[in-house]
Amino acid sequence: MSALYTLSLLVIGVIGTNIIKQFIPKIPEAFILIVVGVLLSFTRIFNHFELEPEFFMLAVIAPLMFLDGQQQSFKKIRQRFSIILLLSVVLAVASAAAVGVLANWLESSWSLPLAIALAAIVVPTDAVAVKSLTSDTQMPEGVNEALELESLFNDATGLVMLDLALSVLQKGAFSLTTGLMHFLFVAIGGVIIGILSGFILVWLRSSIAFRMAQPETTIIPISLLTPFAVYFMAETWHTSGILAVVATGIVHNWESSKLKLTSTNVQLTQTTVWQTFSNILNSIVFLILGISLPTVFHEIARIGLNVTIQLIGLASLIYLTMFIVRFIWARYEDNKSSEHFFGPRHAPQHNFYSRVFAISGVHGTVTLAMAFSLPTHIGHQPFPYREQLIIVATAVILISMIISAIALPLMLPAQVTSYTPDELNQTRNDMVDFATLQMRRIISDHDQREIVTAQLQSQKGWHQITDRETIKNNYQSLLTDTQNFISDYLHSDQVTTHYQVEVINAYQKIITRFDANHQRLSLGRMRLLKRITHRLAKSLKHTTWHLGHRQFTKKQKQLARQKWLTQHADKQQQWADMKSGLLALNDEVINAVDHYLDDVLANNIANNHTENQHIDFVRRDLDRYFTLIRRDYSKNTPVIASTVYIEAFQAEYNFIQDQVKQGKIPATMASLLYTEINQAQTLQLQQAEQLEGLGDQ
Repeated sequence: MSALYTLSLLVIGVIGTNIIKQFIPKIPEAFILIVVGVLLSFTRIFNHFELEPEFFMLAVIAPLMFLDGQQQSFKKIRQRFSIILLLSVVLAVASAAAVGVLANWLESSWSLPLAIALAAIVVPTDAVAVKSLTSDTQMPEGVNEALELESLFNDATGLVMLDLALSVLQKGAFSLTTGLMHFLFVAIGGVIIGILSGFILVWLRSSIAFRMAQPETTIIPISLLTPFAVYFMAETWHTSGILAVVATGIVHNWESSKLKLTSTNVQLTQTTVWQTFSNILNSIVFLILGISLPTVFHEIARIGLNVTIQLIGLASLIYLTMFIVRFIWARYEDNKSSEHFFGPRHAPQHNFYSRVFAISGVHGTVTLAMAFSLPTHIGHQPFPYREQLIIVATAVILISMIISAIALPLMLPAQVTSYTPDELNQTRNDMVDFATLQMRRIISDHDQREIVTAQLQSQKGWHQITDRETIKNNYQSLLTDTQNFISDYLHSDQVTTHYQVEVINAYQKIITRFDANHQRLSLGRMRLLKRITHRLAKSLKHTTWHLGHRQFTKKQKQLARQKWLTQHADKQQQWADMKSGLLALNDEVINAVDHYLDDVLANNIANNHTENQHIDFVRRDLDRYFTLIRRDYSKNTPVIASTVYIEAFQAEYNFIQDQVKQGKIPATMASLLYTEINQAQTLQLQQAEQLEGLGDQ
C-alpha cells in the first residue's frame, strides 16, 4: 500500500502544481514543482526520503528517454550522427575531464577518481528542464535541436564514466584499454539490444495492428511496457539501459512512418496516452528533486556552514567551467552540422547562439539520481566524502536552473504568436455559431435540433464566459424581447383565426408565469428558498384538503376522484378540448420562437457580433418551459444520426477554410481549430455510436 500512497501523493503534487501555476504564470513550472516537492517531504511517506536510483532510472527516466527516441527520426540520427557523437560523448568527456581536474585541484583531499566520479555525475544535461524554464521565450530552433540531441545520449555517457570511476576507486588501478573496451561494450551493446528489441516489437505490433479487430487494447499496453522491459533487459546484460530505450524509441519512430495513415485510431490513442504519461513523469522528476532537497539540507546541517560554503563555491566553479567548455566547443567546433545549430561561424548570431547553448546546459534529476547512486561502502570501506559529493551535485543543479531561468528570458525574445487567446476564442465562437445556424436550418424536428445545438455550443466551453454582467444584461434584454414576440404572436391573425379566445388567453396566462424565477443567470438563494417555500405551502394545502374530506388511503382518493368525474362529465370534455388546443398552440409557439431566435443569431453573425452565448441561454430556458407546458417528462433522448454530426462539423471546417482564404485568420490558428474540430468530431461520433447501440438493444 505504501507504493500506492507514494504514487497518489506524487500525482496530487502534479495536480496541485497545475492549479498553482495558473495564479503565478511568470514563475517557471519547474520551480513550483520543486517547492511543492519540498512541501511533500514533510509528509510521513516522504519524510527523510532518499532517492532510489535504480528504481528512478527504470520507472521514470527509461520511459522519458523512450519517448525522446520516438520523437527523433532515424533519418535525422543518421544525418547528424557525427555531431551527436561530439555532443554526447566528446563534449561530455571533455567537460568531465575539466571538472575532474578542477575538483581534484581545489579539493586536495579528494583523489582523482573521486573527482572524476563527481564530474561524471554533473555531466548529464536536461533538455526538458530547459523547455520548462524557457516556455515563454523563443529558443532558436538550431540550439533547441542541439540540446535535444545532446541530452538524448549524454545520460548514458555520464553513467558509463561514473561506473568506470567507481571501478577505479574499488580496484585502485585504471587501464585505459580496459576502460575503453568497457565503454564500447556498454554503449554499443545497449544500442544493439535496443535496436533488436525495437524491430522485434515493431514486427509484433504491426502484426497485431493488421490482424486484430481492436488492436489498441493490445498494442498500447505493449507500448507502455516496452521501455521498462528493454531497460531491464539491457541492464541485465550489463549494458546501457538508457541507450537501449533510446534506440528502441528511434526504431518505433520508424514504425510510425511506416504505418502512415494505417491504424489511425491506434496511433492517435497511443500518442495521447504517451503525451499524458510523459507530462506527468516530467512533473514527477522535479517533484522528486524537491522531495530530495530536505535530505541534502540535513547533510548540510551536519557538516557545518564553513564546509557548506566551500562546497557551494566549488559547485559554482564547476558550473562556470562547464559553461566555458560548452561555449568554446559551440563557438569553435568546425563540424558542418554545427553550422546548422549555431549558424555560420563568422555570422553575428553564431557567438550569441553559442552563449545560449552554454547557458542552457541545465542539469536535472538524473544528476541527483547518479549522486544518490553512490554506494555507502566501497572496497570494504565507507565511501569517502559521499555526502559532500551529493551536496555539490545538488548545488550544481540549482545553480544551473537559477542562472538559466534568469539569463535566458533576458537574452531571448518573448514567445510570439500570430494570434491572441481572445482572437482564438472569437474565431471559435464565430465558427460554432455559423455551424449551429446551418444545422438549425436543415433539421426539422425540434428536439433533435436542440440536442445538436447544445452539443455544438458546448465547444465554446464555460471558460469563455468572461464578462458575466454583460451576458446577463444581454440575456435579460433578449428574454424580454422574446416574451414580447410571443405575446405579439399570440394576438396575430395566424393564431386568432385558428384558436379559440379561451385557449389563447389560457396560454397567455401560462406563458406570463415565465418570470425571473426561471432565468438561468439569476440563480441564487432567494430563488431556491422561494421554490422550497412554494412547494411546502402547496403540499400543506393539498394534505389539509384531503384530511378535511376524510380521504386518507389511496383507494378513498380514487373513489372520490371517480365520483367527481362522473358529476362533471361535461366539463371533462371541455378540459380535454382546452388541453388539445393548448398543446397545439404550444407547438406553434415553439417553432415561431425557434425561427425568431435563429434570425437574431443570423443577424448577429452578419454584424460580426461574437458573443452570442446569451442566445443559447434564452433558447434553453424557454425550451425547458415549453416542455413543462406540454408535460413531456420522457427520459428518452432522441438519437441523432452520425451523418448529422458529420455535416455539422463539415460546416465548421468550411467556415475555417473560408476565413483562411479571406486572410482573416492565420494558418497556425486554423491548424489548431482543425485539430479541435477533428477531436470533437471523433468524440461525438463515438458517443453517437454508443447511443445508437443502446437504441438497438
